[in-house]
Formats: sequence, C-alpha cells, structure tokens
Amino acid sequence: MNTEQEVQAAHQKVPIEIWLEILALVPVTADLHALSLTSRRFYDLTVRALHRDLVWAKAEHVARSLPMWEANQGMDTAVRSLDLGVCTVLPGMPVPMIGLDGRREQHAQRTQLLQDGAMLQETLFFYRLSLESKGNLATEPLHDAMLARIQTFTNISTLAFTSMILSNTHLSLIHSLPQLRNLRLELCLFHEGRGGPPPPTNHVDLPITELTILNHRRCITNILFSHVSFDGNIMPILTLCTARSLRTLTVDSSADVFRHVYRVFEAPAQGWPIPPNLEHVFVLRRRIFQNEVQPMYPGENNFPERHLYHFAVQARALRTLSTPTFAPQNVTIAAEVLPRTLERFAAPVETAAYVAAVRNVEALGVLQCALGSREAINALESIATSRPQLKMLMLELRGWDEEVISAVVNLFKSLRRLKIVYEGEARPSEDFLVALGPEFLPHMPYLHTLELYAQPTSFSRKAEHPSALYDSSFGSIEEELLNMVIPYNRYSKTLRKVQFSTGYVVQRAFEGARWSVERLRRVEEKDDLSY
Repeated sequence: MNTEQEVQAAHQKVPIEIWLEILALVPVTADLHALSLTSRRFYDLTVRALHRDLVWAKAEHVARSLPMWEANQGMDTAVRSLDLGVCTVLPGMPVPMIGLDGRREQHAQRTQLLQDGAMLQETLFFYRLSLESKGNLATEPLHDAMLARIQTFTNISTLAFTSMILSNTHLSLIHSLPQLRNLRLELCLFHEGRGGPPPPTNHVDLPITELTILNHRRCITNILFSHVSFDGNIMPILTLCTARSLRTLTVDSSADVFRHVYRVFEAPAQGWPIPPNLEHVFVLRRRIFQNEVQPMYPGENNFPERHLYHFAVQARALRTLSTPTFAPQNVTIAAEVLPRTLERFAAPVETAAYVAAVRNVEALGVLQCALGSREAINALESIATSRPQLKMLMLELRGWDEEVISAVVNLFKSLRRLKIVYEGEARPSEDFLVALGPEFLPHMPYLHTLELYAQPTSFSRKAEHPSALYDSSFGSIEEELLNMVIPYNRYSKTLRKVQFSTGYVVQRAFEGARWSVERLRRVEEKDDLSY
C-alpha cells in the first residue's frame, strides 16, 4: 500500500461524529466552503456543519432549504439551533405569501371573513406583518412542510421565534422536541386559530432550562375610531415559565409573568408554582425597534408593581436578579426576607445599596446613577461599608465623571471585574485611559476584566465600529487599542480583557500572552454579572 492509500484509509476511518465536531469549529466562511469542494465526502460533511445552526427568517429561505434535507437523508439530527420567523395566515386574507416553489402567491380575497379572521387581518396590518418586504408569510403547504421538517430535528436544543404569529401548532411543536433547552420568543403574538391540535395547557414537563420572552404582542379584538383594544389571552405563552426544569428567565414589561403567572396567592391553585430550580432572573428594559409597531399594553406603565418583589421573596433558589425597577416607591421592601442564596443583584441605586447591606452579594449592579449630587460616589461609599469584598461591580452612569473610578479603586480592592457604562457626550479622555495603568491598576490586584464604554442606544444592539477611538494616525482602531492596552502589562498581571468600545474587545489568554482584538457584531442583550 502506498502512502497516498494509507492516508486515504486513515481519513476514511475517522468517524463522522468526530469530523462533525471538528468542522463545527471552522467558521462558516469561504474556508468551510472551500473544504466542501475537496471531495464528495467533505461536501457531505460540510453540508451538515453549515446546517447545524439554521436561520429561517423569511419564507423564501425555507423554500430554498427544504429540498436540501431530502437530498441529504439523516442530516436532521445534526441541527442544534433554529431561529424561525416564518408563519402563515388564514385562507382568504389578501396578503403576499411564498409558496413551496419559492414564488410569490396571494390568497383570493374573501368578501367577508369571520370575526376571528377579520380581527387577525387587522392585527397583521396593525403590526405591519403583512408587508411584502418582510417576506415571512408562507402558504399553508410550505408552512406545513416546514413544521414537519422541524419535528425531525430531534436533537435541537435552541429554538427562537422572532416577529411571527404563534398558534396551537407551535406550542405542540415545542412540546415535541425532547432535547429543547433554550426557548426564545421576541415580537411574537399568539392566535389560537381554528383546527389543528388543541393548545397544550400544561407546560410543567417541558425540558427547557432557559426561557426568554420579549416584546410579546397582543392580537387586536376591536378598533373603534382611533382606539384599539387588545386581546388579554396571553397565558398560553406566559405560562411557559412554569416549566419545572427552568433555571434562567428573561422578560420585559410586555411579558409580566410575575403578575399573571407567579402571583403568590393564586399560583399554586392554578398549578403554576415557581420552578424549584429557577436561579437567574433578568428583567430588561423594553427594547425599541425601528420600523416596528410597539404599543404599550394595559398595565405596562405600572410594571412591575409589587409583583416582582413578592416573586423574589418566594423564589427560594434565586441566585441572580437584575431589574431596572424592583418595586414602586410606595412599596416597602424588606430586603432581609429575600433568599439567602442571592449572589448577584442589579437594581436602581437606592435598592442596590439597601439589598447589598443585608445580603451577601458578590456581584452588584448599580443602575441609573445621577452625578449632579455625587449620588454615585455616595452610594459606593455606602455599599463599601457592608460589602468591601465585592468581586464584580457594574455601574450605569447618567454622565461621565473620572472621580467615580478613583472611588471604586479606593473602596473595592477585591474586584475581579469592573464594568462602567455611561450616557451623554462626555467620555474618558485619552490621557485618562493611558493613566489607568500606573494610577489605578496596581491597586486592583485581582482585576481580570475592565469594561468602560458609552451606553448603547435602546434602538439597536448593533455594535459601533468607529475608524478610531481617539487618534486617527494609527493604521486601524485595532492597532490603536493594542497600543493603549499593551502598556497595562507592566501594572497588572491578572488583566485578561479590556473593552473601551461596544464594537471591540482586547483580550489575552494568560499572563505574558499576546493581546488580540476581537471585533464584536452585537451588544450584549443582558449582563449576567459574572466574574
């Protein structure tokens, strides 16, 4: 046997599973495509790798993709995640759709729809879901074929629904995926519809461990002049948070599970107890999307009222709680009744300081700090009295003030991670960032992560990529950032990650390793307060 034959034989002996793991580490770029051209075997393997993480945002994507599964039998089990934005509507609605062949179709308009269908049509027009530019509406045959294919993705662990109409069929689909662990719904609305399977009413046995519900929409029930009434039937979606295995929950004001599901006195009677292992809860500010209709629904202005506080008292396994509003000012908080398991907490400045005084938190987020009356520094001094050994500190400032850094360095010597985001036009000077090395880093011997950048807008999570941070004479912003961070080596052995812009992070693997710059595409949706 010659050398070429020996190499080929060894290549053939490598199990498919090993190749799939190797190819999963190759970026989905021209490199992976080039590898697919080397042989029929590698073509088949890379097709699987390219389809491990699917994004079906438009109906035409689905129409192009479905034949691929027929031509590559057995590829279904390779799918690990799916981001879906394709749905269908009732017959007789005059909206543009995509058929099985990928071509545009349109139902023949019925002269009169039933009341249910008429209101769904008004809902589509109200939220602009029927715009042809969105391209997310499929004909019934294409939609049925898509759902049938998804049901074969038996190893899928992450599923996201984005900007679409959910129905009983989708809830049944969720229940049919045995390996599903991470479920996300954003800009979605629920319409029970007619026919099909009855909606699952008990989500307790779902295997999900992480649930996100953001910008949850409501169907329209009536339009009288300029007044719009919305359907209050939001429970089929919100009760997903009762899954017994749930560990992480992320919601905003549009998905008030604390009021509608976890109500202290009514939840047990309804069969909606707080999941026993729910450890991490993140309440986000409602994100504003450009070109999206996002009305305020009844009750949102008062969110979270007292319900979040009552939930936190009852969630005995709670380790992380992050919220821009913990309770109304007229509600008296007894921080000592919060779970003793609480380790990470983020809330407005007064609440953060109060909770830190009575709970042994190791990571603290201090939000909405005004600087006119030295509020931030006064709050830090108060927190340091009871928690000088904090390991992680996040500050959300309404303006930039260099004195805040000085206060942090003097008060918290054990920080592993420091994150400061600020609003407004003012920002740290170049001289200040250069001086961070000799003046501040030696006083934080355990610090491994330093983040200091302007607060992103609520309109977009797209990271900013300026051509320069301060000095345009450098060849690139990456070169400028390296020139700024490398001198920090002299003053900190533990520093591993530095971020001065939402679009770039400078990091190294260990002391003495080379610093590298990673370009970020998106801003974090939430901070888990890790350290």
